Amino acid sequence: MKQLRLLAATVLLSVPMSVLAKPAAQAHKQSSKDLSQQSLLVELTGKDISKENDITLYAEMVSAYQSDDEIAFKSRLQSLLSRFPQSSYADNALFLAGRMAVDHNNYAEAIKYFARLEKEYPRSNKLGAAKFAKAMTYKKMNLPEFAKRNLQEVRVKFPGSPESFRADAELKMFK
Repeated sequence: MKQLRLLAATVLLSVPMSVLAKPAAQAHKQSSKDLSQQSLLVELTGKDISKENDITLYAEMVSAYQSDDEIAFKSRLQSLLSRFPQSSYADNALFLAGRMAVDHNNYAEAIKYFARLEKEYPRSNKLGAAKFAKAMTYKKMNLPEFAKRNLQEVRVKFPGSPESFRADAELKMFK
């Protein structure tokens, strides 16, 4: 009888422990999966993304822009905007993305980047430049009405800025 009680106590105590052990094992599997993905990324790129900051990502973006490497640029852009959306470089990154899209004659994508900069970063130092670049993109797309509207907005919202003077000159050429 004593052995039966001991066996029952052992079974009763071990069942809850095994139930608790299963979620821990699943968590361990998930964390090992995350670690294997990170190690694969480190092996493929040679960089540990967890140690990158917004300054390094932006510097790599500028380097990719200067070397006209669109794939590397977009990859860094996506990383910067997803991991550091409040970075002081995020608005500049969107502006550069718009410029690169214009350089590659991808005007619709450029308009989207410039509009996104206007919407998400309304106090950006690149706002006037983005608005002017958007107007020039519309001009390249042979949409003069949209271009004129954006150039007039640049003149009104950013008086005295270099973009304002350029907008005046562009509007005179339309007439």
